[in-house]
Amino acid sequence: MQKLILILILLNTYAFAGRDGNGGNEIALRFTQIAIQSLEYLERPGKNPENIDLIQLKSAIKNTEVYSVTYKLCADDSDKSCPNEAGFVAKNYPERKEIYVNAQKWNDLSLDEKIRIVLHEYLGIIGLEVANYRISSNIVIALSAKQGEHYSCNLSLIKNTYPYKVLGSAGFLVGNGNVNSMIASSPIQYSKNDVVFRMVSAENYLRGTVEISEIDRENPHFIMVERRNEIIFENETFFDGEPVGVKVFQRGDKLLQISCVHI
Repeated sequence: MQKLILILILLNTYAFAGRDGNGGNEIALRFTQIAIQSLEYLERPGKNPENIDLIQLKSAIKNTEVYSVTYKLCADDSDKSCPNEAGFVAKNYPERKEIYVNAQKWNDLSLDEKIRIVLHEYLGIIGLEVANYRISSNIVIALSAKQGEHYSCNLSLIKNTYPYKVLGSAGFLVGNGNVNSMIASSPIQYSKNDVVFRMVSAENYLRGTVEISEIDRENPHFIMVERRNEIIFENETFFDGEPVGVKVFQRGDKLLQISCVHI
């Protein structure tokens, strides 16, 4: 674990801990971004079937602080150990104008589910939705919000034994459209081998294989594997939900770090 922390520090990544404000991490930023995109959708003619006071909603989005937390959000705020199935994804506090989001539960959601949660919490702030999701579920914004959604993902395979080093990295643009297959390779320094990344993306889904192989480096137009020497991850699901955030996977003496952001 100490080695893992060291690597993450060296690569300037972070782990969600405690609570962070709107500018503190990707979850809080993504939460408010979805709220703003939803508000823009609702402001279009005919897209506000529930006649929500959009001026009031806009004020709530502007003035409410969003915090991501690693502890469970239980019905009783003093309880931090309620069963997983009883914990909330998010809780709102209208009197304090604060929303708390559980990082793990949030990361497991699809984009559709995140939109519904975001709307529910801000509608709770303005007193329109408390114990149910009737209004937020009736606002049909998911399809429009997903159009044009893209994510930039960077993958790095790291040697997790001293001396630590990044063996190879590759970047991918992930969309929410049809199933898309991608491949990239990165030469390993002082080696005849490359790190080869084979990714498959679909709607809110990223899966792939990472291997160390010899490729035909003389042909720059496409990747031709001549010999597969080591398969580190095979057909592994990296994101099953919106691909946003940082994840680290370990196999033996190697780490795979995946960092995805919405663009």
